[in-house]
Amino acid sequence: MKHKTVEVKNVLRTQAMFENLQSRSMITPGIGLIHGPSGYGKTTTVTYMFNELTVSGHQPLYVRCYATDTPSSFLARVMSEMGAEPMFPLRKMVDYIVRSMNERSLALFVDEADHIVGQAKTMETIRDLYDSTEQPVVLIGMEEIARRISHRKQLFNRISEWVEFKSADIEDVHLFAAELMDSRLTIAEDLLDFIRSKSSGEVRRILIALEKIERAMIASDEDYIDLAGWGDRPLFLTHRR
Repeated sequence: MKHKTVEVKNVLRTQAMFENLQSRSMITPGIGLIHGPSGYGKTTTVTYMFNELTVSGHQPLYVRCYATDTPSSFLARVMSEMGAEPMFPLRKMVDYIVRSMNERSLALFVDEADHIVGQAKTMETIRDLYDSTEQPVVLIGMEEIARRISHRKQLFNRISEWVEFKSADIEDVHLFAAELMDSRLTIAEDLLDFIRSKSSGEVRRILIALEKIERAMIASDEDYIDLAGWGDRPLFLTHRR
């Protein structure tokens, strides 16, 4: 399987969201939210966008949160992304980050934000960074993060763009197969639809299934396979109670 990001619907919606944040008017707040279940490709999409922006000369900041984070560790990780050492007291780090974001027009992506959404001081720190710079800030988290953030009105009211990652449809599955698999191989429509149905549209499981099929086809020197041809060979991990 090729190692690349396929521009399926979730990816295109995310790109459009960030473009809207960058081109928004002065009266529109600039915080974005990406949310959806695990395995739907959120982090892969954000990493792809980060790399594209870097190539174009607009490198943003990308910070991944952890369950053990505090305002201090979060700010230290932002500083590290900027190539700087932590400073104390914390206000010095905030001032440095604000100055750098303004001078270099840096957007900030905060992945795995579920870990900190319950931490009032860390979330307020993110709001302070946004309010002091008005550079785009994008929060990425699981499906429950929108509800949890809604309780923090001052932050929630600054979200002007959001993307909820949806399960992949059959067009997306076709695109994954066409873009990622060996071009000499063809998977029939019924097998692709079986993959979509059994995976519930979860991107991670779809890619695992496609790679299993590709390996099997190459090993058996086949260039076409359908659902009947695949038979009862397992594609997905299942469990019984």
